[in-house]
Amino acid sequence: MKLRFSRFPVFAVLVFMGIALFTRCKTVPAPLFTDPNYYGSCDPEIIYNPGDKAWYIYYTSRRSLIEENFVATPIGVLKSTDMRHWQFMGYCKFDGIGGNKDMPSTFWAPAMIAKGDQLHMFVTWKPDTNTQRGAWGGPSKIVHYVAPQNNPINGWTKVADMHGDEYDALDATVFEKADTFHVWFKAKPANAKKNQLFHLESTDMKTWKNCGFSQSDVFNAKASGSDFEEAPYIFNWKGSYWLITDPHKGLFVYKSSDAEHWKFQGTILETPGSRKNDNSMARHCSVIVQNDRAFIIYHVEPWRDYTSGMPVYKQPTDNRRSVLQMAELKLVDGQLVCDRNATIR
Repeated sequence: MKLRFSRFPVFAVLVFMGIALFTRCKTVPAPLFTDPNYYGSCDPEIIYNPGDKAWYIYYTSRRSLIEENFVATPIGVLKSTDMRHWQFMGYCKFDGIGGNKDMPSTFWAPAMIAKGDQLHMFVTWKPDTNTQRGAWGGPSKIVHYVAPQNNPINGWTKVADMHGDEYDALDATVFEKADTFHVWFKAKPANAKKNQLFHLESTDMKTWKNCGFSQSDVFNAKASGSDFEEAPYIFNWKGSYWLITDPHKGLFVYKSSDAEHWKFQGTILETPGSRKNDNSMARHCSVIVQNDRAFIIYHVEPWRDYTSGMPVYKQPTDNRRSVLQMAELKLVDGQLVCDRNATIR
């Protein structure tokens, strides 16, 4: 039997494919990424790697499809040369250990900075690999790792713990200002009930000065109206420093002229979006500034039931799945705003 094809349908298909390819190449997909193993992409940190002139996203890979999914988690890695098409690169090795979807200890929420020919990571770490001490494991600390820029996945080696057992800490952010490096993280002294924003600084990332807890609006219920926040992230854009936190009510925004005294500005990304799997409040974010534009990367838990009051670790495992999304930030009358439904080109 000889098959015959009409010229017009073939031409139409080719045109359609061309339009689809153009759209795919010129816009950012939604969702941006979903972890291919446990579908638990969370806590993204985006960084430009000068070593290979590419952008990387490092993220907590929750093990969403099993019961003890918040511990024994690795750090997953994505790579892109255009911030539109992201390739999954696998999972980090730390001191030669890991590289798999399950880790012998727990890693969360990496904070990243590039300096010289190295990448630096300040990551939340805890030894727990089970939930005998609760769904989230036991106390954690911030640990400093370093990797060559030409080995950004398997080359991580430990530099030091950023503090001792005097603090239970998580969710670091790092930035450089006037040749000084600043690391901030959520912490509370042992046996304390209230978390605060803790600050360390260094000129060489080897010796760190203890700057204490922030006395600003951050983690201050009188300023924000919330007694819970986590995941601080700091960046500089359009003449101001910005700090974003995750109160599980969208994202809180703070503004500062000196990266020390923070004033509460309001909330973004609380209202669900209309893009695929963007139908819930934004969670734990990072920001990349490129050519004077600012893009926010965040995770969403589209299947989580926020209305029942049931903790996520008591919900079905399918409810715990999460995805990464990207949106563009704008500055309007001095206020940071974000339309998560807008097409990014």
